[in-house]
Amino acid sequence: MINKNEAIKNNIKVIDNSIKNELFENLKTNFPQTIIEGKADLKAISLLLGLDKKSDISGYELTWTGKGLSNALYSSPCNKELKLEEIFSNADCKNLNSSNIEMKDSNNPKNIIIRGDNLDVLKILKSAYSEKIKMIYIDPPYNTTNENFIYPDNFRQDYKKILEEVGLIEIDENGQEVESEDLKFFKNIQGSRTHSGWLSFMLPRLKLARDLLKEDGVIFISIDDNEQANLKLLCDEIFGEDNFVNNFIWLIGKGKKDKNSRTLEQYILCYSKDKTLLDNWIDYRAIKGKLDNPDNDKRGNWFSGSISFSEERSNRNSKKYFTIKSPSGIEWSRQWMVEDKEEMEQLIKENKIYFGEAPLFDKTPRLKIFENELLEVIPDNIFNDLGTSRSAVMEVKNIFGCIIFETPKPVELIKHMLKIATKNNDIILDFFAGSGTTAQAVMELNAEDKGNREFILVQIDEEIKEDKSKSAYDFCKKELKSENPVISDITIERVKRAAQKIIQSSKDKDLNLGFKVFTLEDKPEIIIDKDKNLKLINRRNLSVIDKVVNMFLISGKTLDKKIENIFDGKLYKCEDSFYLISFNKEILKYLTKTQNEYILIDAYGDIELEDFLNLDAGFKERLKVVY
Repeated sequence: MINKNEAIKNNIKVIDNSIKNELFENLKTNFPQTIIEGKADLKAISLLLGLDKKSDISGYELTWTGKGLSNALYSSPCNKELKLEEIFSNADCKNLNSSNIEMKDSNNPKNIIIRGDNLDVLKILKSAYSEKIKMIYIDPPYNTTNENFIYPDNFRQDYKKILEEVGLIEIDENGQEVESEDLKFFKNIQGSRTHSGWLSFMLPRLKLARDLLKEDGVIFISIDDNEQANLKLLCDEIFGEDNFVNNFIWLIGKGKKDKNSRTLEQYILCYSKDKTLLDNWIDYRAIKGKLDNPDNDKRGNWFSGSISFSEERSNRNSKKYFTIKSPSGIEWSRQWMVEDKEEMEQLIKENKIYFGEAPLFDKTPRLKIFENELLEVIPDNIFNDLGTSRSAVMEVKNIFGCIIFETPKPVELIKHMLKIATKNNDIILDFFAGSGTTAQAVMELNAEDKGNREFILVQIDEEIKEDKSKSAYDFCKKELKSENPVISDITIERVKRAAQKIIQSSKDKDLNLGFKVFTLEDKPEIIIDKDKNLKLINRRNLSVIDKVVNMFLISGKTLDKKIENIFDGKLYKCEDSFYLISFNKEILKYLTKTQNEYILIDAYGDIELEDFLNLDAGFKERLKVVY
C-alpha cells in the first residue's frame, strides 16, 4: 500500500477519480485575485466582470430545496470501481468466462454494459470518456405518483459525508448518526415524488453527461408532462440556452386519457454540447413530387432536391462549406449536404448536380434524385411512424415470448435519432438502459449501413418484484436462473438475443455485436490507524485484469483498449503505459530498460513506496500512483 500524502511529498504524481471544479480551477489559475482563503469571492468576481454593485442586476434562475446538495453530489469523489462479470463474443455467440481473460482483439468487444447506479458509473467513465461520447439517449424515471425512485441518492455514503460536512448530520459519542432539525424538515419536503426531489436526482447526472459529450455531441431526453417544463429549465442551465436543439414530439399511439383529454405524445428534449459545431441534420424520405427530365438524362426522369443550406443557415466553420462552379463559371459558396468537396466534385462529374438549363447554368445547384432514390430533408420535430408504446411492448414480447416490460421505447424511434445525429464510428451512451432498446438500435443500424458505432449501457440492479411484474419475475427465475431477479438481467439478455438474431440474418460476419458486462464493487480505502500504520479497508474482490482495467480507466484509457501481459499477474501494458500490480527485482530490471512509457502503480497492492525512492530522477518522473 502507498500513502497518498507520502507519494505527493516525494514528488511522485498521483491519479484518482476525484472531480475537479473546472470553473474554480480556471479562476485559481488565471484570475487568482478572485480566490480568497481558498474560496471564490463573489465580490472579487463581480469587480472582475465590471459589474456595478449599485445597479439593479436582475436575473432568472431555477432553484429548489436541495439544489446545493445535489451540486455537491456531482463533484464528490466516487468510491466504486468496475469488476468484469462476463464477455459476450459475437464471433461465436457464446459467453466467455471472465476469469483470467486477457483483453485481446479476438475477445475484446468494444460495447459495454455496466450494472450499477449511474451516478457512480458516470463518474468512473469521466476519466476516460470525457468529451468522447457523440450521442446520449436517456429515458429517466418519470416523476409520477405511482412509486418512488429506485435510485436512493439520500442513502449514498458520499451524500451522507456531504451532510456531515455542512452540519446537517452529526456523529455522537457512540458513533451514531444524529440528524439536525433542519435536515428533518428538509427530508419532509424533499420526497422523491416532489419536483425538488426529481430535480435533485437529475442535476448531478446531467452535469456528468455534459462532461462526457464531445464538443459536437448531443443528448436526447425522453420526458412526459410532469417534468418537461422543469427539465427544460434545468437543461438550459446545464447545457446553455443557446445549445437547445429542439423539443421533439413522439406520437405514442392511443395514449392515456382522463376525463378532459387524451395525451397522444411524449417529449424528447435535445441539447448539444456546442450547437455552433453541430452539423446540419439530414433525414431521408421517399420522393413525393413530380418527376421530370429537362436535361434529357439517359438515366430517366428525376426530381430535384436541395443539396445546400441557405447562406443564412450555412455554418462557415464546417468542412462542408466550400465554393463550387457551374459549367458557365458562376460560383456558389454554401454549406453543402455532402461529406466534403471531393464528394461534391464526384457528383458533378456524374451529372448528378443540376445548375439550370444551358447555356446559362445560373440556377441554385440542386441534386438530381431518380426514381427509387431517397430525398434528403431537414428532420421534422414531430416523430411519427417510428413505432408506438404498444409496438415497443410487442417488440420486447417477440424477443422474450412474453410481455415483461411495460414502458420500452421502439427500436425505430432510437434508430431515427441515431441516423440524424451520429456517424459510423461514434460512441452512444444510455445510462437509463431499461430493456436495452438503445443497444438493439445501434446494432441494427450498424448492420444496415455497415457502421461501427459502439454503445455503453448503464442500468441499476433494480429489483423485480413478483407482485408487481410476475411475468418478468418468472422469466428471470425460470429462463435466466436468477436468484434475485433485477432489471439489468433483462437488459443483458435482450442485447444477447438481439445480437444473435442479427448475426443469424446478416451476411456480414464482422459486425460489432459483442459486449462486456461490468458490475460495481466498493473501492478500497487506505487509512492510518492509531499506531500510525497503513490499513486497508474494503479489500478488493477483483481479478488482476480488473485491477488493471480500473487503473487504465482512471488514467484516461477507454474500455476497448487492448491489454498486453508482460509479467503474468504482475505487470501489464496498454499503449504508452505500464501497469504495475505486484513488484520484484526482475520487474524492476525490466522497467529500467524502458525509456518513455509511464509506469502506473496500484496504490492498494503489496508495493512499497520506498522501493522507488532511490531510483534515478528520469525513472521517478515516469511514475504515477493510481488510487
